[in-house]
Amino acid sequence: MSFESGGNGSTERTTAGAGAPVPPTPPPEVAQAISVASHAYEELTATGQQLHFEVDDPDGTVAVEVQDLAGNQLSTISASEALRIAGGEPLN
Repeated sequence: MSFESGGNGSTERTTAGAGAPVPPTPPPEVAQAISVASHAYEELTATGQQLHFEVDDPDGTVAVEVQDLAGNQLSTISASEALRIAGGEPLN
């Protein structure tokens, strides 16, 4: 995780985690995964649907709802199904 700040046009970069520097651009495989997820998002919204994620705080379980674009729940899917969709596979 990187945080940048600077009120006078300067940039200060700090890192979170193991202290390794954060690259200015993501590695190619990360950029490709972002592109695939972005395309999956565009295809899903073109069908009038979106995914909504919630984490159950007590046990950390992730609930994923398929919603219409107004936020109405259409169905519930597993987190693994949501990852499959983000990877470019169609919503069944």
